[in-house]
Amino acid sequence: MSLRGSLRGGLNRKLNNTTIRARLLVGFVLMALLPAIGISAGSAMVGYYSGQQQASDRLESVAARKESEIAAWTQALHSEMMVVLSEPYALDWAQLVLDLAQNHRYYDTTSDALRNRFQAFLQQIWQFEELILLDKHGRVVVSTDPAHESRSYADQPFFQEGLSAPHEQPRFCYSSPDSIFVISSAPFNKKGRFSGMMVGRANTGALIRILDERTGLGDSGKSYLVDQDHTLWIGGGGTIPPLSTGNVHTSGLDAAVKTRSGGSGIYDDYNGVRVLGVYRWLPELQMALLIEQDLSEAFRAVYTSLSVNLGIALVTVLLAASASLLITRSISVPLINLAETASLIAAGDLQQVASVERGDEIGALATAFNSMTAQLRDLIANLEERVRERTNALRQRALELETSALVSREVTSILDMDQLLPQVVELIRAAFGHYHVHIFLVEEETNYLVLRASSGFPSAHLHRLSIGDRSLNSRAVQRNEAVMINDVMHDPDFRGDEQLAEVRSELVVPLRIGDRIIGTLDVQGAEVDTFSPEDVLVIQSLGDQTAIAIENARHYRQARQAATMAERQRLARELHDSLIQSLYSLTLLTEGGRRLAASGRLESATGYFTDLWEIARQSLKEMRLLIYELRPIALESAGLVGAIQQRLDAVEGRAGVEARLLLDGELEFPPLVEEALYRIAQEALNNALKHAAATVLTVRLETRGGQISLQIQDNGRGFDLEEAHQFGGLGLSSMRERAEQMGGELTIQTNPENGTVVQVTVEVPDE
Repeated sequence: MSLRGSLRGGLNRKLNNTTIRARLLVGFVLMALLPAIGISAGSAMVGYYSGQQQASDRLESVAARKESEIAAWTQALHSEMMVVLSEPYALDWAQLVLDLAQNHRYYDTTSDALRNRFQAFLQQIWQFEELILLDKHGRVVVSTDPAHESRSYADQPFFQEGLSAPHEQPRFCYSSPDSIFVISSAPFNKKGRFSGMMVGRANTGALIRILDERTGLGDSGKSYLVDQDHTLWIGGGGTIPPLSTGNVHTSGLDAAVKTRSGGSGIYDDYNGVRVLGVYRWLPELQMALLIEQDLSEAFRAVYTSLSVNLGIALVTVLLAASASLLITRSISVPLINLAETASLIAAGDLQQVASVERGDEIGALATAFNSMTAQLRDLIANLEERVRERTNALRQRALELETSALVSREVTSILDMDQLLPQVVELIRAAFGHYHVHIFLVEEETNYLVLRASSGFPSAHLHRLSIGDRSLNSRAVQRNEAVMINDVMHDPDFRGDEQLAEVRSELVVPLRIGDRIIGTLDVQGAEVDTFSPEDVLVIQSLGDQTAIAIENARHYRQARQAATMAERQRLARELHDSLIQSLYSLTLLTEGGRRLAASGRLESATGYFTDLWEIARQSLKEMRLLIYELRPIALESAGLVGAIQQRLDAVEGRAGVEARLLLDGELEFPPLVEEALYRIAQEALNNALKHAAATVLTVRLETRGGQISLQIQDNGRGFDLEEAHQFGGLGLSSMRERAEQMGGELTIQTNPENGTVVQVTVEVPDE
């Protein structure tokens, strides 16, 4: 036994041994505890998810505000870049410098003039720290920081983007390992060819201030940027360049970079601290903005709420336990007193009386208990007599039911009408000890009830009763219900009989098949009040069984008559088609041979005698076929395979035909399939023996691929299949009909020189 089973068994034994007071106390406490726990758990769950949603909404608000401010900052960057690109003087000097650089000519005067112009712009637009002019190879031609001149940005994404679309770029920023760039490429060449690119390196001070703003972040909150290479850019301390060189992964960071969309969740940050985070993808910067707060701080209000709910639940349980104890005492004490009184009464002291101190249900129970005790005292005196009477009644009813079952078995086992009906009346009379039993059957042509069986010898006037006249049997037929008369002398429809002078009670039940009445079962008793309603049920049940037996006997007789007539017709047809014609031929040949022998022409007579031998031999074959067909018992006893083998041994073997039976697969079929296949094989073998004059026969029976296949092949004379179909010979139609009834297909291959192959294929039927 498992530990869990042992504990459960121990707990059940402990509860069974405790008092009702303890059980009530436990029950009341549980009734108070379970709702309190449920409410507290529900409140905790609602508070938890509500607090999570509130914290998430707060961080969402912070993220939305910072996202809006960053978008405004990037918009300002692009606006200032557009101002630089729209200044004609600067563009002309930039074009001149690029043209000279394209021819590898550099003039300090020209470069200084353009640099001074860019530096003047930087004094007016504070959003940029550096303005850079790149040639078409990505090399810095002019920069406001001369130290950066001659540096190459050819491998940077912002330069490659400018090459792929040599026109003024949309609002877009790019991050490099040490800064954020705002680019704008323009066709500086007048012929529209790309010759250079103007790039501005953004001043990230404003971006740092946006991210360092801590409104809504609490003590542990932080906001930072992550580029698509998983590099942290600006985090809590407001630093730039990046805090790491890449490969920083958290579930929130990975989701933001991979999906390039927004979301929120609970996960571990890059320091391994559990946080509640909100992330947004910033397409202008090609970076993700992450707002995170330590989970302990974000859920501080939730934890406080859970503590309060737990305290309330504990107080509720204590109050419920106290109230349960008081209620339990008020209920259990009267019940304990009542239980003690009941124990004394059970021990034999029937004079005990329960104390009725209350007007509630317990008081009513005590009053009822006292009443039952008084009745018990009154009943003990005559209890044995009542038990004896009831036992006798039950024994009698059991005997009747047993007898009814026996009669039903005997009735349903007889199929001969002339034997059935006398047996029924004698069984009912002997089993139940009734005075007399009749069975009448309806004669539909005359509308009379005709006496078909009787346990005695009634008068002749009771052998035929008109359904329209007054009698108890007619009343049962007209009303289609049982008629029970326990004193026939006071019933006007009673038909007395001097041969049955002792009849005093009569029970007539209709014999019914569905809604059709086929007769009546008339049971008579020699005493008044012989029958009871229970007897009506028993006799009606026997009547129904008798009606079914009568109908079965009728169907059996009709089936036998039909089968006999069909067999007679088939034998007459077979005899006419084969044996009678053969016998007629024998008569003619015998007469011709006799005349030739009488005239002395013995050589000619010898030919007649040879023909006589051949016809007699063929007639013997056909007679064997007819005899074998009259013995279908082989199919029931030996199955399909055994029946075919017996046929080949009994007919083809004795006729000198070489016959083989080949088998393959599981050869167990339903009875209907076996019979149909056997009849098809029988017809094909008959044709091969009678018409084809075959000397070799092969029967193949196999199951494969969910199909049953039966094939009969002979080497005899074939026939014209079209002609056979046209004139309906050789039993082809019957074989085809049997195959179609099974849902199968019959195929025949034949010609006058190569014999015949008959094959039937049937799907294996379901169980």
